[in-house]
Amino acid sequence: MAEQPDTQQLQPAATEDAGRIDPSRVGRLVAIIVALVLFSEAAPIQLGMVSLIVPKLSASFPQAGAGVTWAVTIVGIAGGATMALLGKLGDLIGKKRVALLCGLLLLVGTLLCVLTSSWPLFLIGRALGGAAMALTALEYGLVRDLLPRKWIPIAVGVIGTGFGFAAVFAPIVCGVLTDHFGWRSIFWFLFIYIAVTIPIVMVCVPESPLRVKQSPDVPGAVLFGSSISLILLYVSEGSSWGWASITNLAYLIGGVVLLAAFIGWELRAPEPMIELSLLRKRAVSIPMAAAFLITLSITAISIIVAYMFQTPKPEDLKAQIVGGAAAQAHMPASAVSKFITFRGDISYANGFSVLQMALHITVWTALFGMVFGVAGGWLCRRIGARAVLITSGLCLLLSSALWIKWHSTWQEQVTIGLLYGIAFGFYFAANPNLLIDAVPAERQGISAAMLAVFGAIGTSVGTAVFTAIASAHPFQVVAPAGSTAGSTMAKDIPSVFTDTAYSWSYVALGVVPAALTVLLAIALRTGRTPSRGGASEAILLTEKRGAE
Repeated sequence: MAEQPDTQQLQPAATEDAGRIDPSRVGRLVAIIVALVLFSEAAPIQLGMVSLIVPKLSASFPQAGAGVTWAVTIVGIAGGATMALLGKLGDLIGKKRVALLCGLLLLVGTLLCVLTSSWPLFLIGRALGGAAMALTALEYGLVRDLLPRKWIPIAVGVIGTGFGFAAVFAPIVCGVLTDHFGWRSIFWFLFIYIAVTIPIVMVCVPESPLRVKQSPDVPGAVLFGSSISLILLYVSEGSSWGWASITNLAYLIGGVVLLAAFIGWELRAPEPMIELSLLRKRAVSIPMAAAFLITLSITAISIIVAYMFQTPKPEDLKAQIVGGAAAQAHMPASAVSKFITFRGDISYANGFSVLQMALHITVWTALFGMVFGVAGGWLCRRIGARAVLITSGLCLLLSSALWIKWHSTWQEQVTIGLLYGIAFGFYFAANPNLLIDAVPAERQGISAAMLAVFGAIGTSVGTAVFTAIASAHPFQVVAPAGSTAGSTMAKDIPSVFTDTAYSWSYVALGVVPAALTVLLAIALRTGRTPSRGGASEAILLTEKRGAE
């Protein structure tokens, strides 16, 4: 039996359409979409750029040691902890207002990262940048509240796949700036970018008039944010701290306990942050699960490709290892090479720089994603988002299955990447549209934020699972051990993994999540008709009667 809309939460058409722009004002509508896309790019651009300069941060912050990766980790944790709160604030006080607040926090955090020489202050700056993770969720709400309903499905696809633009843009700009001006120039660029886009949003994008008359659920926000941050901390650092270590397990247990407390509180709260009954609806829970699965896969595949193609070519890597051993032994490299062998296949290695990888691979897959994001939005409006999500899962499954065997050259990556681009674009068009049609307008902010939270958890899990698989298949150098004849010792080469590691990663992190997504999408009872742009059945009936 199909799920029925929650009639107790439906708004009259006149109220929900109060801030909607007239369809005849095409220039105004295009300006709104462009402004929102530019603003939402701040989050993926900062993540993409900063992840590329992590090795360079070690020289400026020697006190960070192995913890230098926290420059990226803390953004995910801070974002996961605050996204739901910021999404709910958008419902309460205005989505544009909260989006601008996120931009200002990112602006302050970026400036702090530029100016400080203190590692703790640098991390505070990065944590402030985590607020930008809520931008896309807030912008989906603005699109729903402001644009004509026929524009919404396509606009959602355009905003979602703007992330593809960031994937192209970030490595190229990052490579040029760091090569000529150092890593701090990245944060100056981000500061200028945000400082320019904030006024554009202020001028071009009106505020949504929709508000929820409700008191903020402070206990619920604190419990949920704390639980998610602890769980993300456990998942993010499990491979380095130890999955079964007492300290790390304490974070997981604490997160689960707080999450249980959050559920208990929300069931009794007079004005809960989010109605848990909403999450139990298949029309909402399946898009949430798809966000976890597809984001897990997208994150893992981006890491897989980066590792494979930036690994030095086999002959170069082996020569480097032999040369280092010869220098330590004070012997000619030709003599040392007779005693050293290598274990593992790294024929996939191409030795690309970040810029080379961007120009050969990333630019193409990202462009595919952007094009199919628009096409996916159009299809959502024509045939419904469910079919688009199923197609996304099938294309991800097929591309991952092909990459299991054919992944060693950039030509293989780009050719198969066409299928991956369809999966990427169709997902970011379909999933938000499914959610927009499944929840009432007054719950759009918190619902989209919860979707982003599930995606953030997927990102952390995908990274952790890849690390575990790769660590189990290291590329090794084998050399004589001690004075005993014939005895040898094997040593892992850091951050270099065998071809088998990547084949299994495509299975576990590509094929499996994609197959599960397809099965879940098939089970959806909603999204089988053209996307409505958030219009409830009651509103559609009102509009139909008005037209008559």
